Amino acid sequence: MTRVENITLRKYRLVSHDLPAAFDGTTIAFLSDIHHSRSFPLKRVKELVALTNSLRADVILLGGDYVSHSQAHIPNFFREAAALTAPLGVYGVLGNHDRKTNAALSQECMAQAGICSLDNKGYWLEKDGARIRVGGVGDLTTAEQDLSPMLAETRPDDFMVLVSHHPDYAEQLPFNLIDLMLCGHTHGGQVSVLGKWAPSYFGHTHYKLKYLTGVVKDADTTIIISNGIGTVGPPVRICAAPQIWLITLCADQRPVDG
Repeated sequence: MTRVENITLRKYRLVSHDLPAAFDGTTIAFLSDIHHSRSFPLKRVKELVALTNSLRADVILLGGDYVSHSQAHIPNFFREAAALTAPLGVYGVLGNHDRKTNAALSQECMAQAGICSLDNKGYWLEKDGARIRVGGVGDLTTAEQDLSPMLAETRPDDFMVLVSHHPDYAEQLPFNLIDLMLCGHTHGGQVSVLGKWAPSYFGHTHYKLKYLTGVVKDADTTIIISNGIGTVGPPVRICAAPQIWLITLCADQRPVDG
């Protein structure tokens, strides 16, 4: 059983010349694969919400798979998740388990909790006259993916953060446009050998060794794959500790040649 006190806080500093100076130092808390179930009961969800709020992130992004299999867990989870708070808002996508369990109910409860859906959507976050783009796509295995709402009315030099439950969607990205992609789904293998290899029945991804866990860089895009919080199947994690990511955005103000 995942205990909140055992969750690892992973910190990452992302420097980008696309980031407006007004957003320098902005923090993003990213959580994924909470899997509220008997292995991660409501008491733990409540503790996780309090832990996340204690980070005082400017924005909270959620990577999907809030429940495992039980439809009854959906409203219970989102009643607790409604307490998540951040100055620039709370946003999230649905994962494959959310959709297979009950996509419509998940979307309804998410909206009631004040969490903005990122599934094939995009939003501008504004601060001191500047803005950055946050969006997402539907899960790669259970939904359609449409990046066009995310890219609508944007310019190539806008700073863009994309949330995709499934990391394999990275292979379809226009890497010259998306600055940061946040993913979950893999659980870091859940049971892994030194965090570098996992049995195929845990990874679930065609490129699972490339996108198993941690930070991957493709062209101008930084991809972060979280191990997530909860578990599916046996409530066991080996070399795949549960994680919350705290990303600090840093503006690179150095002059660009030419």
